Amino acid sequence: MLERFLDQIGEVLRLCEDTDGILVVNREGIIEYHRIPLNSYWCSQDTVGRHILELYPELDGESSTILTALRTGRASYNVLQDINNHRGERVLLESTTIPIVVDGRVECVVDSSKYHTIDQRVIRGGEGGGLSTLDRMLTEDPAMLALKSRIRDVAGLDSSVLIYGETGTGKELVAESLHSEGGRAGPFVSQNCAAIPATLLESLFFGTEKGSYTGALTRKGLLEEADGGTLFLDEINSMDPALQAKLLKVLEEKKVRRLGGSRDIPFDVRIVAAVNEKPQKLIREGRLREDLYYRLGVIRLTLPPLRERLCDIGPLADYFIEHYNRKLHRRVRGLSERALRLLRGYAWPGNVRELKNAIEGAVAVARGERLTVEDMEEILAGRLGGLNRPPELPEALRLEESFSLTRALDSYERELLSRAMQQAGSISQAARLLGLSRQNLKYKLKKFDL
Repeated sequence: MLERFLDQIGEVLRLCEDTDGILVVNREGIIEYHRIPLNSYWCSQDTVGRHILELYPELDGESSTILTALRTGRASYNVLQDINNHRGERVLLESTTIPIVVDGRVECVVDSSKYHTIDQRVIRGGEGGGLSTLDRMLTEDPAMLALKSRIRDVAGLDSSVLIYGETGTGKELVAESLHSEGGRAGPFVSQNCAAIPATLLESLFFGTEKGSYTGALTRKGLLEEADGGTLFLDEINSMDPALQAKLLKVLEEKKVRRLGGSRDIPFDVRIVAAVNEKPQKLIREGRLREDLYYRLGVIRLTLPPLRERLCDIGPLADYFIEHYNRKLHRRVRGLSERALRLLRGYAWPGNVRELKNAIEGAVAVARGERLTVEDMEEILAGRLGGLNRPPELPEALRLEESFSLTRALDSYERELLSRAMQQAGSISQAARLLGLSRQNLKYKLKKFDL
């Protein structure tokens, strides 16, 4: 008996190594202990002494892995549970649940969960005030002005749209404007495909019926949620190719069947999708199905990076300064000329989003009426002093008779990736520095064995 108990404890300790939170629940279903980070998406801090169903009322004895383990005495591993957390936000829990059995009786259960925030927005008809419009697309750049005109021309159509633009260029703003300027009365639903692990995306897209798998509840999928409106799928290239094929079939048939369901549900949705790398490159690398590309790209829109629209940096910076003056209760009057020249000389790998974040930081610490070079250098120091100064040329870049451009570019890219990881310390921060999605950076790190 002692050996089995020690085995159970050893298994529990292994759970503690990679988790977002741990609950210990007694055999009555009451929480006896928790280890949850502050400001957790998972649940609130005042959980001890409460019943598990008080915490998650949408679960029951069948869908809760904790109550199932208490009833059966069997462990479960990496089970998905679809819940609403204490903030009312939808969260997917990936739970491993271990019962502690003493003398043949379950005394308690230890539950270790990772949470996945869905990064989804649903704006219903009549709530259009929350959506961007073309009036909010600030630009003096000819290419952007042409894009705005193109959006007006196609907004009222039902044809699907594929947007290409680097990370941070404003693809969601374009998608929202297409919906706002169009005539669809239904909701605007936005989903970042890179935010959800591949194993969870299928249930999110197509919906679930209760009991389709352990922990499953009856939920509408994205296509049902967006019925009569627009579904925006950001970073669709991060979706598994097998799921891309299923999505293509559903879009062709215009009906969807929930996981575990027995009937087909028709839908009327305009699809707007976005990629943050050139589509032809994604197709060559097998990360975007060619047939799905043609299905989505009936209308194709391209967003230029901020480094190609230098005339917009001043107006955008002024707009963000005013925004953060109101938010942070500051009185910054604008940029000095030297500060503006500095911003125009920076490459902005994170594009408009990076500019917005930089201005927020500068407004927060500004010492005078205007943002100075010193203010901006303080915010951009890590970026200007690191990634934007090319590293010394690796040996592969030195021109010799055996020189290969492909090898040289690979060597240079590997060096940049390595320095970014050293400087940032985490994949998420390195992705922000490089202006890449987290998914794309992970792909490149694997490619170069870093």
